[in-house]
Amino acid sequence: MRRLFCSLLLLSLALGNSALRAGEDVLLMSGGQSIRVLYFEPATGDTDTPLAVMVTGGSSNEFMARAQFWLGKELVDRGWAVAVPISPDGRDFFVEHAAEFPQLISDLRNLHDLNSSKTLLVGISSGGSAALKIAAMQPDQYLGVVATPGRLKGDDLQYLDGLPVFLRIGEKDDLRWNRRMDRDVARLQSAGAVVNAALVPGAKHIFPVNWTDLEAWLETTLQGL
Repeated sequence: MRRLFCSLLLLSLALGNSALRAGEDVLLMSGGQSIRVLYFEPATGDTDTPLAVMVTGGSSNEFMARAQFWLGKELVDRGWAVAVPISPDGRDFFVEHAAEFPQLISDLRNLHDLNSSKTLLVGISSGGSAALKIAAMQPDQYLGVVATPGRLKGDDLQYLDGLPVFLRIGEKDDLRWNRRMDRDVARLQSAGAVVNAALVPGAKHIFPVNWTDLEAWLETTLQGL
């Protein structure tokens, strides 16, 4: 059984015009392997804070976590706590250990006194693809998935039980994920997901998120809790 290993003291940091609390937890996986989790929350210390787990792209190492945290910071600015696990073994680690995410999330809730609502999964690029894969394995455990961008991998897709998915892909995606978006959306919908998908005009593989669209989607999703 996994258990909490340790948690480091949270510090108040000022980023731009907003303040957040940041720290690092070390959690144990079922096989005894420890993983680091960067943790950020609004400085207000609200005990009713919802949790988002961000799966980063590339090798999911600390460099990628910090390079892509602009998305996580936007969520923190909007009242979310954001946890970013750091892979010890590379990009497929969290997909291979997807079944352990609910326990990892439970440990984080216990550490940080978060509310008991379902957790949002967030990812950019291969992190978005990983977030889709992780949620698809246990869709009842998650509030929804934000993949900006993301794509489906593999052919197996179990019933997604109404899982909300916010999917955005660049109209001029360098990796041509735009060409498969309609197929991926059809697969997700056939499996039972509720998909909000669109191409971002003129965008390539990595692009800024339209927060008007995402906030409206989040509000609608949260109302369904």
